Amino acid sequence: MQYDKTHSTTVILTAALAANRFASYAGAAASATVGGTADAQGVSETEGALGDAISVITGYSAPVEASAAIAKGAFVKPAADGSGRAVTGSATDHCGRALTAAAAAGDLLEVELYRHVHP
Repeated sequence: MQYDKTHSTTVILTAALAANRFASYAGAAASATVGGTADAQGVSETEGALGDAISVITGYSAPVEASAAIAKGAFVKPAADGSGRAVTGSATDHCGRALTAAAAAGDLLEVELYRHVHP
């Protein structure tokens, strides 16, 4: 999968996190609705365990694992299950936009990263 990583940051994990998941400012999987430090800061490049330092992509685009089918061009946000996987969002609730499609859960799609927005 091709993606355009222009920026990243190092995050110390406060919980285990798989690769290609929305990561929060708090160091865990990003939340769908909580806000604050639970919002998506970016996307994990690698997996990590509690206390690990991992790279989180914060600029332009990154591959994200889908929690369900997602259409190209759809707004995306973290899934409500706390996994950090992507689901379809809305114009008022999102943290990115799908640059490619995902046919089913488990597929990787390229996501253009935006600032996390809630209604």
